[in-house]
Amino acid sequence: MPTFLTDPAAAFYLILLAFAVVTGAIAARYQDRPSFIRFGVALVILLAVYLVDKSSESPREEAVRRVQAMANAADSKNPDAFIEHVAETVEYRSGGDKPSRLTKNDLRASPFWDMLRQFNVHVAVWDFSRDDVKEIDANTIEVGFSAKGESDGKPFPLYMRATFKKQPDGSWKLAAFSSFKFENHNEPLVIPNLAK
Repeated sequence: MPTFLTDPAAAFYLILLAFAVVTGAIAARYQDRPSFIRFGVALVILLAVYLVDKSSESPREEAVRRVQAMANAADSKNPDAFIEHVAETVEYRSGGDKPSRLTKNDLRASPFWDMLRQFNVHVAVWDFSRDDVKEIDANTIEVGFSAKGESDGKPFPLYMRATFKKQPDGSWKLAAFSSFKFENHNEPLVIPNLAK
């Protein structure tokens, strides 16, 4: 299904809504059959787009949902719930020459989880802008977002880019991610204790 239907932008909804309002105003003014038919068509199109949008999840929407679920799993210190959203192997780019390749087992056994528990870190993600999404190809999408770990009221904010790849079962799972300084989205920042 086309992305403009499964994940329509707000501007697309505004155009459809404006079309319905204009045809509704014309129907109210002239009160004839052709005017009412145009108004009915405008409402049906608006409703159809809304129903398709709500019944289908676009790759971007699935990626955002999975990032939020991973943040919730990290917040509740649950590595098993976290790795449900991860491909068999994940590439972590932290600014070095060579990215780290982590398996699901590597992520599950990472010292990162002990650090989260020890300091009772609260994890949150936000700012999933449509402008910060890159469709690399039909099977790969990259989303940018803000994230933070907070302990004792001291936030550790960062900017992240997560790459999701379509899996053989049709789902989209995390295949690569990068972390950057919150103030400078181009300057890499290493997540402490992530890799052994």
